Amino acid sequence: MNRITVPALALCAVAALVAPSGAASKGPAAGKTVHVGVISDVTGGAGVYGTPQKNAYELANDDVKSGKIDAGGANLSFDVQDAASDGAQVVNLMQKFITDGSTAIVLGPTLSGEAKQAFPLAARASFPVMGTSTTAEGVTAIGPTVYRDALAESQVIPTTVRRTHDRWHYKTAAIIFGDDNAFTKTDGDLFARELKAAGVDVVDSETFHQKDTDFQPALTRIESKHPDVIAIGALFPEATKIILQAGKLGIKAKMFGGNGLNSPDMYGVAGPAAQGIVVGAAWYSGAKYPSNVDFVKRYTAKYGKGPDQFAAQSYAAAQVVAYLVAHGATTKDEMTSALKNVRVIQTVLGPIGFDTNRDVKSSPVILSIVKDGFTYFH
Repeated sequence: MNRITVPALALCAVAALVAPSGAASKGPAAGKTVHVGVISDVTGGAGVYGTPQKNAYELANDDVKSGKIDAGGANLSFDVQDAASDGAQVVNLMQKFITDGSTAIVLGPTLSGEAKQAFPLAARASFPVMGTSTTAEGVTAIGPTVYRDALAESQVIPTTVRRTHDRWHYKTAAIIFGDDNAFTKTDGDLFARELKAAGVDVVDSETFHQKDTDFQPALTRIESKHPDVIAIGALFPEATKIILQAGKLGIKAKMFGGNGLNSPDMYGVAGPAAQGIVVGAAWYSGAKYPSNVDFVKRYTAKYGKGPDQFAAQSYAAAQVVAYLVAHGATTKDEMTSALKNVRVIQTVLGPIGFDTNRDVKSSPVILSIVKDGFTYFH
């Protein structure tokens, strides 16, 4: 496999120059057919994340055919299967893909908890998988064939806490997080650790379970401690209810959250109470480098609304796979070997690579929720 090396300090400059290819090249896999399995929660509780993922892969399928994504002349297709936010279905789909004899790599599933159920199957089979939205701790540690192009919460939350603390100069905080989900539990642990490291007094820590709907008792306890800020570790369904109910209770504490709040639908569901909430992210739709501007424009034209981070990370995963295919990887074993040799690949996320733990090498951006989506947090 050919290697491309770009010095770390030059990555941002390179990102500004990246543009989609206008025509497919001819590589060692030209004419071959490569099947990519995708597991995504298109429906169910995580559908707010999985639907944009599905859309991104549909766009990627179009772009491979047109040559906008260069797969070296190979016939590359992304087969999106809906896991319907059902852990058992995720496991079934993973088993199907890794045993069908034709799938070269699996992208997904959507949630970290699902990944922790399904990725061990892939690891035992030495089958390559890549998470595009699985950000909890321990995901890539499942096995040497497990990668992710999504920034881990441990890569994002420290910057989120540092930036908000530098700007707001808060002294006390409360944390509310789900304790029965791998992702939200990670958020709770990381917020507690990082707030303590910043010298912030955590005056209250409240937990909840998935599908809870009434957060007013917990929020009332938090408000009684008068924290300067509230850190939220939640997925979209619970996060929007927490924010909406906090607004109805008149809570004035500033808020910030983890990756579960990275949906442009937050304001539409949670209302004005979401205005100004800070979110650590891996990508910003308003970034001006050409490949991103082009992606946002074409996604919006196709689906009638702009992409979110989950769409961008999925499209980037498609670009990574296409790069590997263009350089000759068409089987699961070739994919596994090729991933080990990745240095830098240009994507809509900018230039990315993978560290020795198979986590993506990239930098977080800190955003603030506004009525139409997000803006940079300054």
